[in-house]
Amino acid sequence: MDFKSLVTEITSIGIEWHEEGIVNNSRKNVSYVNKTIKEVLQPTGSKRKSAVVVSAGPSLHHNNSLEILASSDYSGTVIAIDGSYVKCLKAGIIPDYVLTLDPHPTRMVRWIGDPDFEENMTGDDYFARQDLDIDFRENSIRQNSENIHLVNKFANQTKLIIASTSPANMVDRSIDAGFDMYWWMPLVDDPMHKGSLTRKMYDITKLPALNTGGNVGTAAWVFAQFWLNIESISVIGMDLGYKSDLPYDMTQTYPELVALLGEGNVSKDYFPEFSYPQTGELFYSDPTYTWYKQNFLDLIKSSGVVVNNCTEGGTFFGDGVNCICLKEFLRSVNHG
Repeated sequence: MDFKSLVTEITSIGIEWHEEGIVNNSRKNVSYVNKTIKEVLQPTGSKRKSAVVVSAGPSLHHNNSLEILASSDYSGTVIAIDGSYVKCLKAGIIPDYVLTLDPHPTRMVRWIGDPDFEENMTGDDYFARQDLDIDFRENSIRQNSENIHLVNKFANQTKLIIASTSPANMVDRSIDAGFDMYWWMPLVDDPMHKGSLTRKMYDITKLPALNTGGNVGTAAWVFAQFWLNIESISVIGMDLGYKSDLPYDMTQTYPELVALLGEGNVSKDYFPEFSYPQTGELFYSDPTYTWYKQNFLDLIKSSGVVVNNCTEGGTFFGDGVNCICLKEFLRSVNHG
């Protein structure tokens, strides 16, 4: 299967992999739904003027993005995703909102501190292949305990925008931590088509749906743009790619590519290189990130808005994406 064909089929591959989990999780979570994203109040003042969406790409670490944000006098909205939430707290930033989406039964709870850490990490090298934070790469029992304490301390100051697809341990942990929780469901396919998973989830939950673009970072932008109606939005940590010197087998989806294609068939053709327009630095993508990027660009085009990409690296650029430095964006919204 060539690269273009694989990117085209990622939607159906993803649905096939996750179908049972997202429906079962939605069914189990119905009893926990007290509030939905319809009940999230619209921000006002400077919180309405601008937002920084914090995705979880390695640029957060390499470019000190959160340290720059924390040291500024930024007073707008901060929206984290599950994978960047603890990193925000460690930088001294308490996000206004945090989104979670992925249905994985053991991995996702790790982002907010896993009470069953040792059991869930056994035989899973996903976090060993993370380029974001050395503490996560080292699989530290001590660090996990510190993350649990940190999240417990600050969770009640953040609204958790939680997907119906979330696994049971993520839901239980979020409740125990004290998050203010607002539920939604992902738009995973056309609900008008026969056998639609979106329709199945809606029939079970009756929750409002968001177009996620296939990943939680894009979902966070959709939430900011279309639910909170923020006037000017930037994204950081939206790499959608890897630095050119990172080995392919250290990427997040490499095992899935091997499982799908066979190890001998995973060549450099599945990892196209790009030059980031701001700096000329080389990064490479993979079929999954290429799909995410196409989805995001399609959403931007259809909505007629501009996204300020302050990641300062990666592969996310194109029509409707304004690649600028984070400091420049912060100056523009603080003093513009």
